[in-house]
Amino acid sequence: MRSLLVRRPDTVVWLLAGYFLLGFLIRVFVLPDALRVDESQQAFFSQWLTTGYDTQPPLFNWLQSIFVSIFGLSVATVAAPKSIVLFLLFVTYYKLAKLVLEDRLFAVIATLTLLTIPQVFWQAQRDLTHTVMQMLMINLLLWSTIKTLKAPSLASYLMIGVSLALGMMSKYNFALVVVGTLVAVWLHPEGKARLFDRRFLLSIAVSLLLLLPHGLWLIENVGVASDRTLSMMATDAPAGALAKFFKGPYEFFELVVVILGPSFLIYSIVFGKPFIRNLRTSTLWSRFFDTVFVVIALSVLAMIFAIGITAMRDRWMLPFLFIAPIAWCVKMEAGGVKSQDFAKRFFWAPFVVMALTLPMFALRPTMPLLFGRYENLNIPYRDFVDQIVSAEGKRPGLLLTDGWLPSGNLHLQLPDVPAISTFFGNLKIGYEWTAEKPILVAWFADDGKNVLPQSLDDWIRDNLGPQYVPADVKSANVPYAHGRPEDTRAFGYVWIYPR
Repeated sequence: MRSLLVRRPDTVVWLLAGYFLLGFLIRVFVLPDALRVDESQQAFFSQWLTTGYDTQPPLFNWLQSIFVSIFGLSVATVAAPKSIVLFLLFVTYYKLAKLVLEDRLFAVIATLTLLTIPQVFWQAQRDLTHTVMQMLMINLLLWSTIKTLKAPSLASYLMIGVSLALGMMSKYNFALVVVGTLVAVWLHPEGKARLFDRRFLLSIAVSLLLLLPHGLWLIENVGVASDRTLSMMATDAPAGALAKFFKGPYEFFELVVVILGPSFLIYSIVFGKPFIRNLRTSTLWSRFFDTVFVVIALSVLAMIFAIGITAMRDRWMLPFLFIAPIAWCVKMEAGGVKSQDFAKRFFWAPFVVMALTLPMFALRPTMPLLFGRYENLNIPYRDFVDQIVSAEGKRPGLLLTDGWLPSGNLHLQLPDVPAISTFFGNLKIGYEWTAEKPILVAWFADDGKNVLPQSLDDWIRDNLGPQYVPADVKSANVPYAHGRPEDTRAFGYVWIYPR
């Protein structure tokens, strides 16, 4: 394969297609049918096709909802959109790299470098959804922007408008990438002419038109979209003002090292001194990417100081950094480094990651005791639902739960039953409530106490009436999937019948 990639670089597309297809098949046919956190959210949100949902913009939710509406809700229809977006992310990354690199082999190296970034080869393939979609949209924005700088056309300006809108509907911090790209275009020799071209008005018009429905929702639901995220960003904030001042920037630079450190180390080993030496190389496109990175970094630091961000997560930073391998390869190509001299040696790194990652995905939930703990995939939702539905002899008319994780997982087991979660209190749905279709209320009984959670108690009082608050609730201890019989997951539940 290494020799084939050197001879025919475009083979990388088929390599990636096979890799992500295999990952999809493992998810569907090997792993348990429980869902991870983001998967569960998507399964739950698939009940609606609306202009807004929660703290994240709706683009990936729309894709997921369309899949489910066509093919029905299953593990396969939850996993398929993510696998497709991941594949398109790598393919568009390769196309973007080819646009600024003369040597296609360098474009392959840059693309496969993504598989040396832990947040891509592990986190993005396991659970990230909105972040993966955002990275795809960043590729499209940069590709259409560079295409316009090199050879402007009506289609390229139209693509800028589409990618701007879709990017803002993937994650809100896409706006920082837009600012960085705008400054980079302004400083480009052809940039001002492209910005003052009348066709750029088309880009703006298309973007605003596509953004309008979600924008109207956002205006009316700004608290829903922002409060939870802002509170997370202030988690574990130190008490002193000086400590807060340093904590945010420290976490920012720490995450830069955590995300790009492994790839940087591999480049340093494989390319050696030519890589380090050429980091200072300045060309038209290296300056373009450097400008984007610098503007984004300054914007993030400004936000840290302005709103007091003290807790950052790697998935928030990943979209700002994953383009770095293209910039590195642009600098090395400009410095005269020959990709053929290093390619075969470099390919060992992503190939080893590919060879190890999928087996690790398959082994951890199917052999949890080997790793010393159970995962979300081991939670026995199916056994729990089958047990209590069989015992009651009824199928519910509504499923009510309180948490993010059980909401989509329980809905997956009862896909024909409307589901509501108090965690997403803004999302409502119609349901039938009769003696033959009672309401099933279910939750994790993590504390070992057989008590109805307060949020569920409140919902029942507000929507059904205080007379329906159950005096007694039931519990079920169900063995984990692929676990020991004595290791069980505790669920609390109650059936509510109309009077």
